[in-house]
Amino acid sequence: EKLLAARYFTHEHPETTHVAMRTESYSLPPEVAEVVDFVAPTTSFPPVNRPKIFTGTSRNGEQLGDGAKKLRSLYSVGDFVGGEAKGNRHAVTGFLEQHFHPADLKEFWTLSMGSVKAASPKVKQVGDGVSGLKAGVEAELDIEYINALGAGIESEFWGFSGRSPDNKENEPFLKWLQVVSNTSDEEVPLIFSTSYGEGETTTTMEIASRTNVEFQKAGVRGISLLFASGDSGAGCSDDKFVPNWPAGSPYVTGVGGTTGVPEKAVGLASGGFCNRWAVQPWQKDAVSTYLSSAQDLPDPKYFNKTGRGFPDISAQATNFLVVANLIPTPGVAGTSCASPTASGVIALLNDVRLAQGKSSLGFLNPFIYQNADSFNDITEGRNSGCGEGGFPAAKGWDPVTGVGTPNFEKLKAAVLKLK
Repeated sequence: EKLLAARYFTHEHPETTHVAMRTESYSLPPEVAEVVDFVAPTTSFPPVNRPKIFTGTSRNGEQLGDGAKKLRSLYSVGDFVGGEAKGNRHAVTGFLEQHFHPADLKEFWTLSMGSVKAASPKVKQVGDGVSGLKAGVEAELDIEYINALGAGIESEFWGFSGRSPDNKENEPFLKWLQVVSNTSDEEVPLIFSTSYGEGETTTTMEIASRTNVEFQKAGVRGISLLFASGDSGAGCSDDKFVPNWPAGSPYVTGVGGTTGVPEKAVGLASGGFCNRWAVQPWQKDAVSTYLSSAQDLPDPKYFNKTGRGFPDISAQATNFLVVANLIPTPGVAGTSCASPTASGVIALLNDVRLAQGKSSLGFLNPFIYQNADSFNDITEGRNSGCGEGGFPAAKGWDPVTGVGTPNFEKLKAAVLKLK
């Protein structure tokens, strides 16, 4: 308190009894403040709710559980495997005490991979929060499906303990990103899939801005960062939609969700328009087209039509079979399914490019919007939200499914045309 010229008080949430220590104000000497990005915890409070993975049965009672074979067929991957390019790696991140058990991945491989000629990978583990007595469904979902689609490619699980410095409910993203920054180009994975996030305002602007710097640093190194868009639809608080973070960051690729075949947008999939970040140049035309031509849009009072639109792409987000603690769990749903699925496909594209002496794809979004016709456009369904609902899917980009789901064969042709 003396260092910050602050006085901290204990605050207890009346419903959850969650306790947080916060101050009403603080200060730093000018010569110190100019070299400090943020101080936390200080004046912001944590949220009391967060998106969750869903398991169980569908609304009509049909038991859920689809594996890798369906996804590989749906996204034109077939039996293709990677591994041709030396040094190509993909990874998933783990936070909030979500632990990985190698035996679960091996069992999943036996159950799900069928005719795919690739061995169950030996996953490298990085970070101080990888192992624990009990495996997490989230952790196993991520590592199983990035490998199911990105089979044959070196795989890693990056797990970290602790919480964000500004909010004890949020993930320590900066802790992970600092390790990324300190990992050499020869060793760092070229794809990271992250299935964690929260409402945009639950992190301070100082933390968000500093995190965006780390996202940009990764992108220019040729690293692609994909984030699940969230499972709260368009969100609703105080009669306004609630955009999510980090999927809405301008410097990552947000992944929304679909369901069924033919695919349609799934109601749980988060998406919309950011309040902190403006629409980006690489998506400006696509967003403008959506806002001017899509039918049955929600009332403009609910959202910021000048904001960065997210997600950018999508993938299946329901009916997943996950093995955790050696128990097959059917009916897992959420955009946590979609992000590793899409990431596995992108990892294969990196493999194709690297095998021909080309660079990795890095920051994906300009490429995605320039090659939207290489994705499967999703035009049916909508997400939930305030009032009568959230955003509808539409021809071209939309804030539920982005430009669509990956078509590996078309995307392979597109990435090979790049320098």
